[in-house]
Amino acid sequence: MINKFIQPFLKNNKCFILAYDHGSSKTTDIFKYQSSNPSYIFELAKNIDATGIVLNKGIAEIYFQHNYKTPLIVKLDTKSTFDNRPITTCSVEYAKKLGAKAIGYTIYFGSEYENEQIKIFADLVEKAHSLNMAAILWSYVVLPNWKIDENVENLTLAFRKSYELGADLIKINNPNGLLDISKLHALIPNLPIAIRGGEVTDNPNLINWVKDCLTKGVDGFIIGRNLWQKDNAIELGRSVHKIIFNH
Repeated sequence: MINKFIQPFLKNNKCFILAYDHGSSKTTDIFKYQSSNPSYIFELAKNIDATGIVLNKGIAEIYFQHNYKTPLIVKLDTKSTFDNRPITTCSVEYAKKLGAKAIGYTIYFGSEYENEQIKIFADLVEKAHSLNMAAILWSYVVLPNWKIDENVENLTLAFRKSYELGADLIKINNPNGLLDISKLHALIPNLPIAIRGGEVTDNPNLINWVKDCLTKGVDGFIIGRNLWQKDNAIELGRSVHKIIFNH
């Protein structure tokens, strides 16, 4: 049975989470149309009936001042555009004060920071669960040069580690569709698997990708730029929502 902490972010055991935690680690070129305005993102999450929204601390403070109902995930870490060293930017306790129902954190398995990040996340899980919050892990697997690792054994081992660390949901890459998600579910039972939206693609490709992922057994999506960089974000988001929850 899927645990109680993650339930606020699930509908029919699937999730559709809008990510807006990019501004601290990307360039300002990512903001198109109205997407530099947090209020536009908050309204987008509401209008597409997202099951969650991911925000960094500063944007979460703005979100907290309004009466939005989309369950909040505060991302506790980031990295500089000049250095891959992880930076913790918010505490679990402060995320709770901002109304968050979950915290998010990244582990780059395979990197020189893996051990440090494992220790940090283990502590974060304990604090989050003690406050009745979910701990969502951005479970990314990289090579020493920080390119995405496409070795299936390395990927599955990292996701098992995520499971044993107490993650309530994992956000993963599935490079080139290499992973057999049904086998992965057997390895990490009752741990929901969400796929990251990744680099921006055109709308037909996005729709086809969502359908393909669902057919392969994915439990949901954490998508950002592939929605809010589009001029028809609400229409597109509603289409994605319909596909996910009617599957």
